[in-house]
Amino acid sequence: MLSPFRLSLSEVLKLWLTLMLFLSLGTAFAQEDYPDYDELSVEMNIPRLGTYEIPIAIKGEDAFLPVTTLFEILNIKHEIDRDILSGFIIHPDSTYTINWEQPQITYKGESFSLSKNDILITPSGRYLKSNYFGSIFGLDTQFSFRSLSLKLETDKELPVMKEMRLQKMRENLDRVKGVVVPDTLIPARYPFFKPGTLDWGVVTTQQTNFENDNRLTLGLGTMFLGGETNLMLNYSSRLPFSSRNQFYQWRYVNTDNKYLSQVTAGRIFSRATSSLFAPVSGVQFTNSPLQNRRSFGTYLLSDYTEPRWTVELYVNNVLVSFTEADASGFYSFEVPLMYGNTAVSLRFYGPWGEERSEDRVINIPYNFVPKNELEYTLSAGVVESDDWNRFSRLNLNYGLNNAITIGGGVEYLSEVESGEVMPFVNSSARIASGLLFSGEYMYGVKGEALLSYQSPRNFQVDLNYINYNEDQTAVNFNYLEERKLSFSTPIRTKHFSLFSRFSVNQIIMPTTEFTTAQLLLSGAVFGVSTNFTSYGLYNDRMKEPTIYSSLSQTYRMPYKFLLSPQLQYDFSRDRFNNLIVELERPMFKQGFLNLAYENNFLRNAHIFEVGLRYAFNFAQTSATSRIGNRNSSFVQSARGSLMLDDNTGYIAASNRTAMSRAAVSIIPFLDFNQNGIKDPMEPGVAGLELKNRSGRVSYNDDETVLRITELQPYIDLMIELDPLSLDNIAWKIPNPKILVKTQPNHFKEIYVPVQVMGEVGGMVYFKNGNSLRGQGRILISIIDANGNKAAELLSEGDGYFSYLGLAPGKYTAEIDAQQLETLNYKAAPDKIDFEIEVDEYGDIEDTLEFILSPAE
Repeated sequence: MLSPFRLSLSEVLKLWLTLMLFLSLGTAFAQEDYPDYDELSVEMNIPRLGTYEIPIAIKGEDAFLPVTTLFEILNIKHEIDRDILSGFIIHPDSTYTINWEQPQITYKGESFSLSKNDILITPSGRYLKSNYFGSIFGLDTQFSFRSLSLKLETDKELPVMKEMRLQKMRENLDRVKGVVVPDTLIPARYPFFKPGTLDWGVVTTQQTNFENDNRLTLGLGTMFLGGETNLMLNYSSRLPFSSRNQFYQWRYVNTDNKYLSQVTAGRIFSRATSSLFAPVSGVQFTNSPLQNRRSFGTYLLSDYTEPRWTVELYVNNVLVSFTEADASGFYSFEVPLMYGNTAVSLRFYGPWGEERSEDRVINIPYNFVPKNELEYTLSAGVVESDDWNRFSRLNLNYGLNNAITIGGGVEYLSEVESGEVMPFVNSSARIASGLLFSGEYMYGVKGEALLSYQSPRNFQVDLNYINYNEDQTAVNFNYLEERKLSFSTPIRTKHFSLFSRFSVNQIIMPTTEFTTAQLLLSGAVFGVSTNFTSYGLYNDRMKEPTIYSSLSQTYRMPYKFLLSPQLQYDFSRDRFNNLIVELERPMFKQGFLNLAYENNFLRNAHIFEVGLRYAFNFAQTSATSRIGNRNSSFVQSARGSLMLDDNTGYIAASNRTAMSRAAVSIIPFLDFNQNGIKDPMEPGVAGLELKNRSGRVSYNDDETVLRITELQPYIDLMIELDPLSLDNIAWKIPNPKILVKTQPNHFKEIYVPVQVMGEVGGMVYFKNGNSLRGQGRILISIIDANGNKAAELLSEGDGYFSYLGLAPGKYTAEIDAQQLETLNYKAAPDKIDFEIEVDEYGDIEDTLEFILSPAE
């Protein structure tokens, strides 16, 4: 029995197209008024370039290609002088000449004779048989009758390919440099007053044998007098209200001013060498840019937080790196060294939305400045201690070259008995690849040097030495020397990947010295998050050193359970110090339940803990009970934020902090009159989407306003709109790439005009005797009411033409006069007037018809 013959749908369509082609060819041969060839448009695929639509001519079983059209696509030099086409391919020495009259081709001094059957001259152009492109010019073409497609292959780096490669290189270079080319720039604005954000938090604690504590934090973020204004109030029922526990700051930022980029008033980041045990309130001026400029090298930063918390590193309030803490809370990452570092801080986020409200301010010892640039920071204020001591500091840094920066300045603190005025000098240098040096000397206080080396395989050695003046009182301890040595390297095998570090610290005091050592291994062992840390402490007054180790792990159990045991053992006393076992599991989609048991063997204390955290859309909430044999406590907390979009009268609630964050409102509308301004009668556009994602994206109820929140302030944010997400093909976004200079504490409105475009279409016929057929390759110009050319169209093989993209208004369509003269044709009518009317879905005018005939 014969199996049935089956064809796929695509194969049936291809066979049908081929049949139609041969039928059309047969009909053309059978009619005296039709020529012995057929013109049609096909898709030509060029590797590395893409697909182009190109006209071809079919004569018998041969395909003919238009020379000038193909050379225009490939950007090959060509000039036309009557019956001669000449130019060169890639190099001026590789000249060619095509003589259509003889016919003959000359390429690189070699002549190729052609027959009349090798060329085809039609009213719409001149064609050459496809095989000659490969045999003469090295442009191999393959035409498929079955799929009606054309493929061009060549080993030459044609001009269009070279230009595309160079353009890609320029784009990559610009991307590395941070250069963007937007369609629209939304500049920074400095309003007198702009309402913005509200952060809130409540924590209540009840403890046995202790007084209950109720804490309230309330943060207000606005724009005032053109600057970012932040107020943070902290209240505790246990402590009296004090200004030193509050935060208030006004900051003006102008990134375009290279002489004064930031002015800060209120709480300032002092970067003091002296010991300050209270915040500094005053003013600060600097020309340090907020846009971080990456220099060379990295700096290893490590510390401890809660287990599995995410740690974000911010430089000048801009996120530059992040990592996740391991099972014991240890984290480390390589901080990219920036030109002109100022404020560097860390923020901590829990696995289920918890967030540390306080910032941990850190100092990176390397401070590089680009070559021949001078950066300064001047701070002055008072220390909010009981004595209200006066404080000021001037920092100057100058880039000798891109590898060496020198600096200096002076620090003043009124309470320092050893000398209120403390001048200093410093330097940062890149000695060799991976080898960095930093040094500072402050007169009468201390001298410090740091040498760091990082190998290509991330093996790192750090040497740090500090020598203190014996009589100094600026630094509030009696150290004479500090010596630090640290080795760190990654360890990777088939079954584990670890970060390892061994460090030794030694502190020299007038009467004694302390030496501490630490060996740390942190990473994944057989897929289990593991931290093993050993500590050693020795004092010259001790008989034996103290040595103990801690082991922490996190196991992923069935049913989404996480098991985290922690154990600490003291080798000096041969006993266990502490045992913690924690079991955690997500609950209710947005919730998290944890059970824990802790046994402190040293204090004979047993503690059982039960906690529940739940993340609402507007707040993070938690309740924890810790019941022990010595003390019990119960803690409840909630925190969230509100942000006002005064452009649309909307209040956005979030479970994350909003203060000092930026946000934008994207408001698309139908721009009927195309003035770029939203007029009252112009409706909003629903469903607009973004190509790139930054921050948190949300819509209003009818999706006509797109909001992006939780953005970093003071950065150049590129927003790419997706025109294909619009519901109507007649709607067009003229400027889809928008560069926004983000500013904190308010929604920045971005109105996006959506143009409603009209469509024009029609036919071009050729009349020869009594016959009438569609004529392809005819140029039609669309002229607007001001006499400007709005569009230029090319009719298809069957004579049909169309164009979508005309703004509402009056237009005139006419056949290109130069082409008519070249072809010795005339058109009837010579022009057609039409109008595109204002319509929400776009007007269509598709009844235009031109009839061509031989001129008398």
